[in-house]
Amino acid sequence: MTGLFAMAYPALAEDKPKLDRNDPNATRCRSFPVTGSLVRKERICKTNAEWRAISEQQSRDADDLIMRSRAGMNPNG
Repeated sequence: MTGLFAMAYPALAEDKPKLDRNDPNATRCRSFPVTGSLVRKERICKTNAEWRAISEQQSRDADDLIMRSRAGMNPNG
């Protein structure tokens, strides 16, 4: 009976698709601290494409903030 189980087990392992962590449609979860709590975290799940879009938007926002702060410091501008 164990021989039958051993033969069936590799077949089950082959049916499982490989997980590509770099796939834009793959889902990833991240934990973020909750404001006002020392230990509580909130888990947020999004696709890799959504995380990349969020990161790119945050970079654009940071660049825009830096450019506006430099323009405000310019006495000629």
